[in-house]
Amino acid sequence: MKTLGGKIAVMLVSMILGLMLAAQFKNVQKVGGNVSLQRTQELTAQIQKLNQEIEGQRSLITELEDRIAEYESAAQDEGKLSDAMYRELERARNLAGLTELEGAGVIITVNLISYQEWGEVGIIRSVYDEDLLMLVNELNAAGAEAIAINDERIISTSEIRNAGDYIVINTNRYSVPFEIKAVGNPDTLEASLKLLGGVADNLSEELEIKIRREERIRIPKYNGPLQYEYAVPVQ
Repeated sequence: MKTLGGKIAVMLVSMILGLMLAAQFKNVQKVGGNVSLQRTQELTAQIQKLNQEIEGQRSLITELEDRIAEYESAAQDEGKLSDAMYRELERARNLAGLTELEGAGVIITVNLISYQEWGEVGIIRSVYDEDLLMLVNELNAAGAEAIAINDERIISTSEIRNAGDYIVINTNRYSVPFEIKAVGNPDTLEASLKLLGGVADNLSEELEIKIRREERIRIPKYNGPLQYEYAVPVQ
């Protein structure tokens, strides 16, 4: 009887171990499938991003080739060469923010949301430099060609930072409301800002965010100093 009981116990233990191993094997297969699918999606997204970058580089190459051809053609005529150099100088000034520009785009107004409780007026929260930076980054990502905040032209060296109750932009202090002007494709800019779950959508939970399209927006030029003291061109 003891021998029979021992055999039965061994069989039960073996069955339980077998079921546990089978279940574990199925779990491993399931996890492996999920990881494989996730990896496939990541690779697909990377491929799409690389294809976009390739197209961007091709467009840049085409643009540079056209400019080289223009210079080669202009080099045969002194007057044409001067015109080409002037156009290139204007292009550089535009990119540096040293010229006033205008065009279609969007205007975003950022303000506080106030409420009244027990006879006192309060605000949900203040506007921070990070709020403005996120909106500027979103506009840049959507292809904005020129941006200004409270008529301060935003260039590569512009600072947007908190300073007590103010936000400093190009060394000047500003408080609410903030008006962000951006020139670019109005459809693209507006769609990027109004994306569900996007920057403007998230900020509108605590701040007043108004977005409107304009066919003619004027962006002032940058009036601050532009000089290099330590950086020099590589020979």
